[in-house]
Amino acid sequence: MANYHLSGKIFTRSKGHSAVAAASYRAGEQLYDKRLDLDYDYTRKQQILESEIMAPNHAPDWVYDRQQLWNNAESSEKRKDAQIAREIEVSLPREIDFDDQKALVREFVQKEFIAQGMVADVSYHTSNANDGGENPHAHILLTMRAIEEEGFSKKKNRDWNKKETLIGWRESWADITNDYLATAGSEQTIDHRSYIDQGLTIEPTIHLGKEASHMERQGINTDRGDINREIEHQNRIMLHVQAAASWMKQKTIDIYQEIKHRLQEHETQKQLIPEPEQEKERGFSR
Repeated sequence: MANYHLSGKIFTRSKGHSAVAAASYRAGEQLYDKRLDLDYDYTRKQQILESEIMAPNHAPDWVYDRQQLWNNAESSEKRKDAQIAREIEVSLPREIDFDDQKALVREFVQKEFIAQGMVADVSYHTSNANDGGENPHAHILLTMRAIEEEGFSKKKNRDWNKKETLIGWRESWADITNDYLATAGSEQTIDHRSYIDQGLTIEPTIHLGKEASHMERQGINTDRGDINREIEHQNRIMLHVQAAASWMKQKTIDIYQEIKHRLQEHETQKQLIPEPEQEKERGFSR
């Protein structure tokens, strides 16, 4: 079943973040950070399917060099507490193949980020899902400043940090994903709204904690992890039931509308057929 996930976060120097390190980890490459004089090597990182950089047509050629891109993004920020990069992470529907997943991400990135002047460093990953299948997802690393022909703009667009902007991105991702699902012949859809806003009753998972989280990442099942897996299993069942009920409701409406339409057509046809008395008056005989 297709599931909705879009989360966003901002990397900041005040928390010890490095845009170069973030790019290196997500792309699985070795990159040198000029600001910190550090090498990051994540070439052994697994489950990275592909990476690519997208930018506006007017962007200088160096934006397509990952090391130059993020070192220049870092050097454009002077403050010790500067925001240096933004990440949008999205879950990709398993109902479509990898080529369509990439096309979906590219359309979304082009519409919401590149068209606004950002540069996007996109990495496609996969991991193991709780149901035993794959968990395809994409990390979209974004510049905090618009790119111009000469380099990054001197002024940041503060609208990109507004809550309303994130809500718009979330809705756009759902709309574009649903278009791709429909084109693929899937009846699945995703919804950017919260379960509460959708009127769904979903039980929240419990907090794992640092120790349990570490053990789960190592492939070791914990009691808290087992509880969450059971909660997620029950929630999936509930979502399927609610989706089926919603589908039945819509089908009933569709059938009612079809019957109503046919009755209206029937009445229209009756009005076009003359009554016997009218036929006689007009000189018709049987």
